[in-house]
Amino acid sequence: MAGQWEASGGDKVRAGGAAQRTEARASRLDPTGMRAFWDRKARENAMYYIQNVLDYTKTDEESFWASGPEALDRTLAPFDLKVGPDDEVVEIGCGIGRMTRALASRAGHVVGVDVSGEMVERGREALADLDNVELMVGSGTDLGGIADSSADVVYSFIVFQHIPDPAITCSYVREIGRVLRPGGWTVFQVSERPEIHHARHWRSAESLLESLKRALGRRPRGCLEPQWLGSSVDRADLVEALTDGGLVLDATVGDGSQFCVVHAHRPGSKPEVLG
Repeated sequence: MAGQWEASGGDKVRAGGAAQRTEARASRLDPTGMRAFWDRKARENAMYYIQNVLDYTKTDEESFWASGPEALDRTLAPFDLKVGPDDEVVEIGCGIGRMTRALASRAGHVVGVDVSGEMVERGREALADLDNVELMVGSGTDLGGIADSSADVVYSFIVFQHIPDPAITCSYVREIGRVLRPGGWTVFQVSERPEIHHARHWRSAESLLESLKRALGRRPRGCLEPQWLGSSVDRADLVEALTDGGLVLDATVGDGSQFCVVHAHRPGSKPEVLG
């Protein structure tokens, strides 16, 4: 879902040698088990686990990539927001680049960060045709290594709901405030339905036949593990994290649902571009 990114040459966020050192360190650390889990899912069926409305046994690649712009429009439209051609964007939880590609078609530059090295490797291959995208392996707990006040937009979709500990999600929210420039904005999705993040909620709904198909590899596996089930975020904790990060909550949609989308901004004005 960080390496050392430094502002340089017109304040664009770029990777340096420290990024490689941070990425190497991140690969050795996995405090929540998220890296190991998502590496396995990337090898098993990356597209399905990113967009699990797809058919697990016959994943439609065209539908997968087409869904990125659709989801981006759907999450930005309620707030009347648009990504602009000069925007520096950070995406948390880029996976193999479904939303990254959509963002890159509108932004000046996109940095995608993901906890899974396997996802990032596949994403680099899938997005090799884009010259305004960089993907990095992150720590899975923060945006350490991304420069302060370096992004105009921070975006995340269908990511925080899979983090087992909501305190880590709140840490990311505070980090969003750190990396946004004054006047920058963020849109991200969280779950506000705690009951769906418990294995018992799903065990009671699965038939014996479905269990057998899963055991035989004809259905996705690992869907009762904490790294898939994730967690919801209490609204009071979310608001506190936004405040701690120096962010102002502008609006939310989907309140109380699995798909609560949050819009916030960092107060201030964007610096003028001279010349």
